[in-house]
Amino acid sequence: MKIIKIFFIVLIILIAGVYTFYQVFFRSAVPGYSGTIKLAGITAPVEVRTDDYGVPHLSAGNEYDLFFAQGYITARERIFQMDMTRLAGRGELSTLFGQATLDTDKYLKTLGFFRTAAAEYAAMPQKDREIINAYTEGVNAYLSTVKRLPREYAILGTRPEPWEPTDSVVVGTLMAYSLTRSVKADLVLYNIGQKVGPEVLELITPNYPDFAPTVSRGGDRVPRTEAVDIVAYLSTPASPSRAPYAFPLVPEIPASNWMIFSPSRSTTGNAIFTGSPDLEPKIPALFYLIHLSAPGYNVIGGSTPGAPGINVLGTNGAIAWSTVNGRVDELDYFIEEINPDNPNQYLTEEGYRDFEIIQETLKIKTKEGIKQEKLSVKISRHGPIISDVMPQAPPNTAMKWVGFEPAGIFTGFLALNRAQNFDEFRAALSIIRTPTLNIGYADANGNIGYQYIARVPIRMNGDGTLPVPGWDGNHEWVGFMPFEELPYDYNPDKGYLGSFNNLPKSTTYPMTNYYLFERATRFDEIMKGKETVGLDDARGFQTDTGSVVAKRWIPYITSACRTTDKLKRPLALFDGWDFSIDKKSGAAALFNAFYFSMMKNTVADEIGDDLFSQLSAPYLVYIIDLALTNNIGNLDFLLFDDVTTPDITEDRDDIIVKSMNEAVAELSDRLGDDPADWRWGDIHTMRFEHPMGKKLPFFNLAPIPTAGDDFTINAGLWDNANPFDMKSGGVIRMIVDFSNFENSTLVSPPGQSGLLKSPHYGDQAEIWAGGDQIPMHFKTAEDLENVLTLMPAP
Repeated sequence: MKIIKIFFIVLIILIAGVYTFYQVFFRSAVPGYSGTIKLAGITAPVEVRTDDYGVPHLSAGNEYDLFFAQGYITARERIFQMDMTRLAGRGELSTLFGQATLDTDKYLKTLGFFRTAAAEYAAMPQKDREIINAYTEGVNAYLSTVKRLPREYAILGTRPEPWEPTDSVVVGTLMAYSLTRSVKADLVLYNIGQKVGPEVLELITPNYPDFAPTVSRGGDRVPRTEAVDIVAYLSTPASPSRAPYAFPLVPEIPASNWMIFSPSRSTTGNAIFTGSPDLEPKIPALFYLIHLSAPGYNVIGGSTPGAPGINVLGTNGAIAWSTVNGRVDELDYFIEEINPDNPNQYLTEEGYRDFEIIQETLKIKTKEGIKQEKLSVKISRHGPIISDVMPQAPPNTAMKWVGFEPAGIFTGFLALNRAQNFDEFRAALSIIRTPTLNIGYADANGNIGYQYIARVPIRMNGDGTLPVPGWDGNHEWVGFMPFEELPYDYNPDKGYLGSFNNLPKSTTYPMTNYYLFERATRFDEIMKGKETVGLDDARGFQTDTGSVVAKRWIPYITSACRTTDKLKRPLALFDGWDFSIDKKSGAAALFNAFYFSMMKNTVADEIGDDLFSQLSAPYLVYIIDLALTNNIGNLDFLLFDDVTTPDITEDRDDIIVKSMNEAVAELSDRLGDDPADWRWGDIHTMRFEHPMGKKLPFFNLAPIPTAGDDFTINAGLWDNANPFDMKSGGVIRMIVDFSNFENSTLVSPPGQSGLLKSPHYGDQAEIWAGGDQIPMHFKTAEDLENVLTLMPAP
């Protein structure tokens, strides 16, 4: 007994010691939010007032000190995230993670984001370079004075290098690339065509449906390219199958929205503005909320860690803006023909031409230190040859993307931060050539509008949906759509605007096949019953989970399954259902399980499980939904027939019954046999995960039950590889009440800090999950009690 007693005492002491070490180890890196810090480089005092959720409000006497302070304050909370992003931009993740990220680095080096960023920085106006330089000096002031870096560095046994101006520029380049839908969509559709031929590909290739709403009314639709052009170049085989490339740091952003209401449709007497860019959840949050005030600036919103200013959404009191992905097809693949006598040459209509060959250096962390390897990158007139790093592509394929040339991202967004009216808003956005965005607008005078930005290629032939021959000169880009012809609107007669990645309005030239439509259809449905909108209504719209997809399919489900006895109890969940994808709803769980099975049973037998997995990922799943929507009334639609049962010809109702049986079996296995116990939130959870969370799960937050699905305004897109884990949603939001700014709110979960054990590591996650937001304090920041002063060092 004495030995057992001693054992337990020692065990308790050990546990207490480990717990104490854990707490001290991680808390030691968390900064304070009051007092005085002296820094070399700053020219005058900067006041930083921090609210209860870690949102800093910076007040500086000049532009240089403002952006120096932004760099310093952001780095205090997010340097590991910033470092990961710039290492991705450089293609140097393996300096942290060794061999595990080598393929990713090869991919990143081949595409050459850092080469692009260097050219972008060199082409910037001097004034904008000075802003980036000030931000850089602020980041380096943190790195040179911090006593305890984020604990990830201690675990990895490394520390960050000094920040460089080009590191800030590459942040924007990566974000622009992540918004380019055709990067993956073109190759998935190409490989589907390879497998099943042009007839089935034509049935799957997206085209915006006639019934779907546009942001602005009026005009004739530009039709999709004819099928003969879409499938003309399917004869070139894809590269041998290999493991997909990894690109973990820049998330997919498959769905976003903004909704704006003019005084004529508002109960407040002035404009109401809502914005909700959607993104893949991460720890820390992709964006960092910050308020910047100095002569010429007074702006609050979402910044991108590593880059100066406010970008994704924000307000400066005079105007407010928010972004959605414009989904324009700004990227094409060209299949080059190699000279059989010289692998360093490729064919053009004028004969063979030499590749430009760039020698890159890969840096890999090993036990002995950093090992270097050479990587040769071939570049044709169309862009880098990517087939070795993108296995979905045909051999010898070049990527041509508008973002490989200077894009004006920082110059445009910095001008947007200062804009005071719609003309200045449009002038700022005219500078930006990519990313492709639809940016909503409202101002303090009650005006509303939007501007679409993109650099839309004008192609000699085709629409860029599939890879094309690079040797004949028949598919070259011959110019770009002028900014003046891009869609915009200002004070429409209907008194409101909403964008959900849907078609903005007619244009003289097709811009993309990749528009979305379900959430826009739901917003149209809501507004048909609304003469005026109040602030509470606007908040409710952001968190609306009504499903037009469920409303469309439930009559067909009940009709097809009415004679199947074992489905009667589960089908009772649909009785009286309002089609809301609420986390407490059993019907929502059943419908989502059904619809995923319905999509799979419709197309997977033709294209195979691997391509179905790619096509049903959150950023492409709308393609299958569109094919089903366009043919829901066609009982004998070709894709409903299961090709694995050649002796039977299945129709829509057969696939509905099969899919319902599978859905019931899955939910019974996961949630129990009684449908009354099923809840959507029990299987649909948001998982905020840290980049190192797979091996060190204590960095992750516990899963949070969430509402919504792939097709609701309050988006809750889920991971098709791990049903129904939430993959993306509106995880930065803002509402601006121009009649009373103190009603304005925002939220960016999980929290402001990337430092484990910070009080702001996850304090916005539950707020967001509950549909709430935090006060903006745009006009009352001076009342905040936590005051940190940055002072010039002697």
